[in-house]
Amino acid sequence: MASKSRYFSAYPTINSGYLSGGTGRQENNTFTFQDIVRPTKNAKSTNVIIQPNINHNVFTNLNDTLEPIETKNFNVIRVSVDTNNPNNSDNREMFLDVLQGQTKENMSVSYTTPFRTKDIFFRSYPVKNNFCNIRFRNTTSGNIFINHDISLSKFSQYNPPSQLGDDVEFKEMTNLTRIANQFYDDVSREQFANSKIINTFGYFENNVSQKQIVSPVEILENTSNTFVEVIAVSDSTNDLFELSISGQVDILENGRFSNALTLEGTTNSLVSLNRYKYIDTIGMGNNNNTGNISIIKNGTGELVAYIPADTRALSSPLFYINKIEEGVLKEVKVCGKSIFQNGSIEVRLDTNEGITTIWSTGVLDGIVDNTWCPDYKIPSNSTVYAIARGLNTIPNGDERVDVALKILKYNLQPPTSLTDSV
Repeated sequence: MASKSRYFSAYPTINSGYLSGGTGRQENNTFTFQDIVRPTKNAKSTNVIIQPNINHNVFTNLNDTLEPIETKNFNVIRVSVDTNNPNNSDNREMFLDVLQGQTKENMSVSYTTPFRTKDIFFRSYPVKNNFCNIRFRNTTSGNIFINHDISLSKFSQYNPPSQLGDDVEFKEMTNLTRIANQFYDDVSREQFANSKIINTFGYFENNVSQKQIVSPVEILENTSNTFVEVIAVSDSTNDLFELSISGQVDILENGRFSNALTLEGTTNSLVSLNRYKYIDTIGMGNNNNTGNISIIKNGTGELVAYIPADTRALSSPLFYINKIEEGVLKEVKVCGKSIFQNGSIEVRLDTNEGITTIWSTGVLDGIVDNTWCPDYKIPSNSTVYAIARGLNTIPNGDERVDVALKILKYNLQPPTSLTDSV
């Protein structure tokens, strides 16, 4: 007798048609532990119309009578839905029901998950009983067009983090106890040699009638891509100490560098060692500036950074990802009190191809305290920063809004030292 594949011999299915979407036996195929099974030809369908207030059951027979699939020989029901259809003109909410039961006649809803038509939707549901059906419900007033792919798996492990919207008892799937570290905690503890979390922040006060980089001074958005040496000067003769400035420079191997500048009171300092496009961070150690400090592009008079008296430091939400790195904009946080009239805060990306807005939020009068997670990729050799735009109709210096960007930065090249490689 000819040997069969190990899927047949070690893990026989209830219905051999399950192995190929209902097309019959698969004697000549070899199945591995990563294979998934589509139970019937209805499991994968395109351009399915979900009509309003009409339940659409996936698994039916030729007479449109419910025909649940057998699931008792599987562990996981996988559902993937694509709603990228030009007929879906707006972002509508619909529902997915997973019905399970001991018999075909005794079916009830095990899980219900809402999702929106403009989102990517994928879920893995635990098998509870012998039979299952999948139902889509449209509670809106118009048709919704979807593509769906439903499969069964015997060997895929259920992943709890993807099921936060469902009431799932984990013991229904496995008795495996998982103890894992929080990824961002590991990055913060320098457990990953090639990754780092960058927190950069700044603030704006009342007058932002023009667009500006969020910082303690009205600085218009820099779109010139010019690199110039900078100088530092104070309007107080008492400011005689060393500054540390950091920002984007024109060094191809690095792209970001720190320089020391020694303040000479109201006299210009020596020019910086490097040529800067912008300055996002200034540190003064334990020194207290009695005057207002300006960082100026040498020979142009263009102001690139400013520290008001008794401020002691500067940090703007503006960061450069160099040529051997990539990043992800993980978080944007805006908090404070605003007197904007239809104002906005935008996060922009400056690359060789130009400047694009990758995230924005409106800011109105009153208290603002919100956090967003854009999860937007920041490519190599690019700058991400925030600007503020709005119209202040009430001159009042008490209003202030802080803006912070959290960036996960990682190197594209592996560690070079033997110590890092261990």
